[in-house]
Amino acid sequence: MLKDNYLRTHNYLRVSVTDKCNLRCRYCMPPQGVTFMPHDEVLRNEEFTRLIDIFVRMGIKKIRFTGGEPLIRKGFFDIISETVRMHPETDLCVTTNGTLLEEHIPDLKKYNVKKLNISLDTMSREKFHSLTGVDHFNTVINNIERSLSADFFDVKVNGVLLKSTLDEIDEFLEYFADKNITLRFIERMPVTEQDEFNEFIPSDELIRILGEKGKLTRKNIDDTDVSLRYDLKYKNGNIRIGIIPPVTHRFCATCSRLRITADGNLKTCLHSDRQYNLKDLLRNDADESVIVQHIVSAIKEKGEGHNIKCTADNTGCRSITAGIKSMSSIGG
Repeated sequence: MLKDNYLRTHNYLRVSVTDKCNLRCRYCMPPQGVTFMPHDEVLRNEEFTRLIDIFVRMGIKKIRFTGGEPLIRKGFFDIISETVRMHPETDLCVTTNGTLLEEHIPDLKKYNVKKLNISLDTMSREKFHSLTGVDHFNTVINNIERSLSADFFDVKVNGVLLKSTLDEIDEFLEYFADKNITLRFIERMPVTEQDEFNEFIPSDELIRILGEKGKLTRKNIDDTDVSLRYDLKYKNGNIRIGIIPPVTHRFCATCSRLRITADGNLKTCLHSDRQYNLKDLLRNDADESVIVQHIVSAIKEKGEGHNIKCTADNTGCRSITAGIKSMSSIGG
């Protein structure tokens, strides 16, 4: 049922449970900040779980909870527990900035949320402070270690690919060599204006540099619909590397994901200005068949590819036509 006009099947739903975040990452929010959604505009717990129920029965197999920062939402684990009760077979994942993770590890284990993506854009405490506006570097590092020590989670450490990433690549590799994680680098989405922190770096440049650091082996069999997988033998260690290049190497042809924003809009593409209001249908007590048809129609209207425009050499991927002002508002 969740198939578009290009015969892509959608089985992955990203759910932004809040647009609020306790960090102010410069590549995510403009320097002047953003106006957060009024409380009444954000979906209630039972509205999230009703939509999740509908989507899973329509064919969704994997749900990733995002934000903002999902762990700051009051009642977040009520949403998870109800999802598990309704659909225990569903693959549940959480993306977090890692600052609040310590107190929530027991609940994540309790509800069998095994896939954990933790954001870390720098190995420098000072740069972390400059990028995020807060001095939480040590907290995030310690919580990554706690997650690994739990011996339960499939941990991925996600860094946005910035010029400083290239400058610090040895620090990343030294620290994560032989740890049971996948170290992933994501091309910066051109949402905020470019500055000295935000210069766009194409993933091919990172791959070139990684190839100079050790034996870099492509692992095509482990690719996902968005990520290129490599193994890197670095000094005496081994590191699983993921490269996510949505800007310079489009994966639109294999896209399987949908997004629900915190205020109840369905987005079929991160970089489209189209969104479909599901909240009003819920709050007006629309019949489920009406909601289902609205979802089906939205997916049929999904475009062939995203709207990011790049120069021929992939160094000028800085414009976006969808009018997104903050990644925190849509969950990335």
